Amino acid sequence: QSFLRVVLFPDHAGRSQNLLFLKIAMNNQRWLSFFTVSLIVLGWANNSRADWQRTQTISLHPGWNSVFIEVDPNNPKPVDFFQGTPVTIAAAFTGADKTVQFVQDPSTNSITHNNGWDVWYAPTRVDGFLTSLFQIVGNKPYLLYAETNGTLVVNGNARLISTKWRPKSYNLAGFGLDPVSPPTFDQYFKGSAQHQPYQIYRLVNSVWTKVDNAAATQMQAGEAYWVFCKGASDFQGPLSAQLQSGQGLSLHGGNAVGLTLQNQTPNPLNVSVQNLGNGNRLPLAYILRAVTATNITKAAFDLPDAYQMPAFDAAEKRGFWLALRPERMNAAQQNGLLKITTDVGTVNWLPVAGSQAASTTTTAN
Repeated sequence: QSFLRVVLFPDHAGRSQNLLFLKIAMNNQRWLSFFTVSLIVLGWANNSRADWQRTQTISLHPGWNSVFIEVDPNNPKPVDFFQGTPVTIAAAFTGADKTVQFVQDPSTNSITHNNGWDVWYAPTRVDGFLTSLFQIVGNKPYLLYAETNGTLVVNGNARLISTKWRPKSYNLAGFGLDPVSPPTFDQYFKGSAQHQPYQIYRLVNSVWTKVDNAAATQMQAGEAYWVFCKGASDFQGPLSAQLQSGQGLSLHGGNAVGLTLQNQTPNPLNVSVQNLGNGNRLPLAYILRAVTATNITKAAFDLPDAYQMPAFDAAEKRGFWLALRPERMNAAQQNGLLKITTDVGTVNWLPVAGSQAASTTTTAN
């Protein structure tokens, strides 16, 4: 017998997935192989998605703005998303074969579908009928044209940000950063040989401008940059936070589930975890494991509102295991949100779905 477990997370509309069982048999009735596919239903309801909500605020100036939308918006349709803002054009780069697009400063003539951009034009514009961008999604950079100064306030579900690097190419990308004390470009990319020597461009007064002094120039939360990656890379910043699948953790009963954290810098790194929830925090425990001469022992400790992890050595990789305190939950299904920060100014948001019932693998008959 072989067992395959697949964890699915709800789509952007919050719909739960159905439980599926798959059984394969040969015509001669002799089992050649038997697979059980257990799709773990997270069970979060639409009225509890607020536990994953956060607000991202981006300042806009007249002309072109290069921004990074971190959250999945509650109102993803551009006409709703940009209502009340001075934004009249929004563009997302999709041209995989047009990676040198950055050398052209943005204009209404260069930011077009033919040049590798999906574009939304405000209905009030004469070119509004040319719209090819119909949804704003999180973890994605955009170019926005604003008529005046303004503020873009994005309310939506937090998500674990990940960057997919295209080798031998410039990549338009944004990153999870502390808005108050973000890292310099050198602090962020120092641990990645594939991004050095630095070739990074930021948008200044609607002109792509090279970052000449990466060690002295701070990055900005909510800003997107063209960054050259010379080879294959899965670099995720000073701290890599990796799940086995999906964009969040699913916890059932008292079963422990982990994510992998790794210091991707050449220096020690301090990491802290905040358990958010506006007075309705998901009761969690973190698991510590110790190896003795005869066995492996585990101990569970309540996860406080703010937990300072032991410092990570350079390049150290460590599992961070969490479990529910189901007896303290306010409901059978309860969600939570963890904010993982570093002392160099990076931020990872981790949605957590909790269920009092323990997960089981069911065998089809």
